[in-house]
Amino acid sequence: MKIALAQINPTIGDLQGNLEKILEFWERARELGADLVIFPELSLCGYPPRDLLLRSEFLQAVHRTLEKLAARIRRPAAVVGYPEENPGPGRALFNALAFIEEGRILFRYRKRLLPYYDVFDEPRYFEPGVSAGIFTWRGKRLAFTICEDLWSHEGYVPRPYPVDTLAGLTEVQAVINLAASPFHLGKGLLRRALMARNAARLRAPVIEVNQVGGHDHLLFDGQSLAVSPEGELLAQARDFEEDLVWCDLETGEGVVRPVSERRMESLLKALTLGVRDFFRRVKAQGAILGLSGGIDSSVTAVIAARALGPEKVLGVLLPSPYNSPESEEDALALARNLGLRTLKIPIGEILSTMKEALSRALGTEIQGLTEENLQARIRGNLLMALSNQFPGYLVLNTGNKSEIAVGYCTLYGDTCGALSVLGDLTKDLVYELALEINRERPLIPERVLRKPPSAELRPGQRDEDDLPPYWMVNSLVRGYVEEGLSPEELVARGFPEKVVREVLGRLRRAEFKRWQLPPTLRVSPRAFGYGWRYPIAHAFPLEAPDGS
Repeated sequence: MKIALAQINPTIGDLQGNLEKILEFWERARELGADLVIFPELSLCGYPPRDLLLRSEFLQAVHRTLEKLAARIRRPAAVVGYPEENPGPGRALFNALAFIEEGRILFRYRKRLLPYYDVFDEPRYFEPGVSAGIFTWRGKRLAFTICEDLWSHEGYVPRPYPVDTLAGLTEVQAVINLAASPFHLGKGLLRRALMARNAARLRAPVIEVNQVGGHDHLLFDGQSLAVSPEGELLAQARDFEEDLVWCDLETGEGVVRPVSERRMESLLKALTLGVRDFFRRVKAQGAILGLSGGIDSSVTAVIAARALGPEKVLGVLLPSPYNSPESEEDALALARNLGLRTLKIPIGEILSTMKEALSRALGTEIQGLTEENLQARIRGNLLMALSNQFPGYLVLNTGNKSEIAVGYCTLYGDTCGALSVLGDLTKDLVYELALEINRERPLIPERVLRKPPSAELRPGQRDEDDLPPYWMVNSLVRGYVEEGLSPEELVARGFPEKVVREVLGRLRRAEFKRWQLPPTLRVSPRAFGYGWRYPIAHAFPLEAPDGS
């Protein structure tokens, strides 16, 4: 039996477009001589459709689209994911798959394990299925599952599920999994290890077909695969692009594509895909970003140029009296290396006018933090004005996770933008990504990589004048936010208690800023946004070792 893995990039809600894409890949699989073609989880409507699932007209349109698809499918057979209406008690829908052949749906399966943690919210919409997905077809006993159904091992989910979905999948010739498994750094290796573990336990090949593409803040890397009970790859699709591969259950043959081997190579591909798909799906024409000559804006500019093409990126220089000449030189050098258009708008005169107006009204000179934040907000206003001036152009946010965590960003200034590109990267990862960018060609000037980070909002300013050393901030943010460590555990790792208290105190007090940030491309196990749902006005002291 030759099974094709159709790794597609559906668009959420584009039912006609998704239908056409499914039929295109089905036709390609037919030409390859496939017996069966597998598509990702909820491939008919795209994942995650969120509250579109609460609209009756959306569900009716999905049903009509499924009927159209079934009428077109002959041979090979196809398996697609879709939301199925629940006629019984409980939530209104099932996360389901349909097995289609010769114009008819021969079998349906409903996802049993519905993830509820991090970015997932499936119990909001779906009722869990109750039956194992065993279907005998052409003499083969096949087991069908959907994404989380194969992740129910300790160490892979926050808490074990009450149901062992693998227990009923015995004596099968293959386990087939339709997935929409979001990317984070290291996810590809984790997923492969899990599928090998499942294949060994079930003594059958496991075939997983994963969605690819950027969907708002979520990134899907693809890397669909088939693995033997011995842990060998039978098939593997590319990462971060659509692909069609196959494996033969009889001969063990299959197509194995190469995927990214280096973490930073994978990260660069992920962020590029995220920006490209975001702009494509919202039908934006181009990007605007501030070029400061610093590391964050430099890396963001490279990703924007890779994703959209340099001709569609406008880099804006917004120097104040406190910016060094070297920063402007570095910004212009980067723009030349990338082929970006640039625009220079000095903000010194605007800053003086606003300071004078405020000082006159208040009867005291404006200085310190008020003056510093004025500069950031002037820049944010000008960038947003340019977005209005150039229809279809959106502002890209350039902030990083370390700064966002401790609130080292000016609301309505540094936080402006339609999309945050680096908002899930701690500062050290931004530098690592810059080195990856410069592996082939030195696009980012060497001086940008060497100079100490500075917002340049006052004479001689350095970020670490206002913050603990970045290496500490980075590690504490990863430990507390991504690993879920307590203050005591962070201190046990060797961090001074005073620094732990300061960083976590800043993190708690900055929550109101994070609620107002643009959507952030998720590349870690836990990003700010959907995966971080803390109240703003709470009184629990996150920074206290004993919670008191």
